[in-house]
Amino acid sequence: MEFFLFLSAILGALLIWLVYPDRMSRMARNIPGPRAYPIVGNIFNFIVMGPKAIESWRKHREKYGNAFRVWLGPQLHIFLFDPDDIQMILTSNTLLKKSASYDELVPWLGTGLLVSTGKLWQMRRKAITPTFHFKILDEFVPIFNKCSKVLRDCLKDKVGKGAFQLTEYMSNCALDAIAETAMGTEIKAQTNPHGEYPTSVLKMTAALMEKIGNPLLNIEPFYTISGRRKRESDLLKILFSLPMEVIKGKRYSKTTHGNGKTSSDEVYGIKKKTAFLQLLLEMKQNNAPAFRTDRDVQDEVITFMFEGHDTTTMSLTFTTWLLGTHLDIQEKLYHEVSDILQGKEEPSIEDYSKMVYLERVIKESLRLYPSVPIVAREATEDIYLKSSRILVPKGAHITMGIYELQRREDLFPDAERFNPDRFLEPQKHQFAYLPFSAGPRNCIGQKFAMLEMKVVISNLVLNYKIKSEKDIVLSPEMLLRCEKGPNISLTPRN
Repeated sequence: MEFFLFLSAILGALLIWLVYPDRMSRMARNIPGPRAYPIVGNIFNFIVMGPKAIESWRKHREKYGNAFRVWLGPQLHIFLFDPDDIQMILTSNTLLKKSASYDELVPWLGTGLLVSTGKLWQMRRKAITPTFHFKILDEFVPIFNKCSKVLRDCLKDKVGKGAFQLTEYMSNCALDAIAETAMGTEIKAQTNPHGEYPTSVLKMTAALMEKIGNPLLNIEPFYTISGRRKRESDLLKILFSLPMEVIKGKRYSKTTHGNGKTSSDEVYGIKKKTAFLQLLLEMKQNNAPAFRTDRDVQDEVITFMFEGHDTTTMSLTFTTWLLGTHLDIQEKLYHEVSDILQGKEEPSIEDYSKMVYLERVIKESLRLYPSVPIVAREATEDIYLKSSRILVPKGAHITMGIYELQRREDLFPDAERFNPDRFLEPQKHQFAYLPFSAGPRNCIGQKFAMLEMKVVISNLVLNYKIKSEKDIVLSPEMLLRCEKGPNISLTPRN
């Protein structure tokens, strides 16, 4: 009897949906896209994530154009691949709310800059921007240099021993760098890769991607019964413990200072180079509305570590792999780096600013393999896209396909070729190249990331000749990852 009533309710809801579609459904009919089925939508004929996603994006763009709609269950998603449409969305000062898919990050990142919105986001963005000033980045260069030298030494065991998987090494290097620059603490992930904190970061990231990619995991009680909720809770305890311990330690260091005053080069016991955490703690001390509690500070530090770890990991991985598949470019880069550094033990930010070819190499790598392949917003109002001539209904999710956009032949001739010198010429459209997004919610740490990548890549090519296996299998998730590869082999330069 209960089953019959349940089935009747489902069929009744389906009938109402078919006969009396809501406003969003009616408006969606005027937008091109594949046939959607009741309840499930397009989840069986459109692939959002995983190894087959890129092929699916391209096939649908070729068939329906640079703006099309898909239904992922009850959610309407509008995919955009036109730079004019994307510019309209990203430059808007009202369309700032991230898509609902980002909600899965909230248990980890809390109210951090990536997921917050409204007045809180505006206050946080304004407060954090000064921490990425050029002079402050200069103070991080010794940390980047140190981490890149540790990476160089860790890779010595791989010399002459054939191909190996690169991502883990780049991940540990990026984690070391972001932990010390964000919190002023060393976690030594490279020399202790199986430590509790580094391992928990990787496990938590994998769990989040699984949850985002599988809608069934959002259904209770399945998520709890499967044991995933407890696993997530256990990982969060570890991930929260380190930043809170550091924050409390810095506060204690200040309150127990011998004469009750901080020295000229320390605030809360933090040396000036740790500008990110230092600024947040100072703001909390001054009762700034954006940072009133330790949890506010913790959320922002964890967000900085999340964004600065995984994205940089994949950028370093793909750039290194591309250099190993284009030996002529690698040699040209080696000569630039060696000429500038000339045996310097501690290169400065000025040295790295001179590496203009390296900058083009990284930019071209980010064009072909953007760390974030798609970005998404929620339509908080009806939006008319002039270029595509479609009306996006309020409540729809707007997904901008950066990976596919940056491989359009009309925007980047010979788009599949790795050609750093294409950045010697101006772009055909200022919103055709978006590895760091754009507009009010662009990546606040892009200068930080570029500097870190310059330090690590230059150190690698200065010490090793890189040769890559060409066979990789991409797997887009929230970040662009690889299901297979990339693998490289190394030989020493000297």
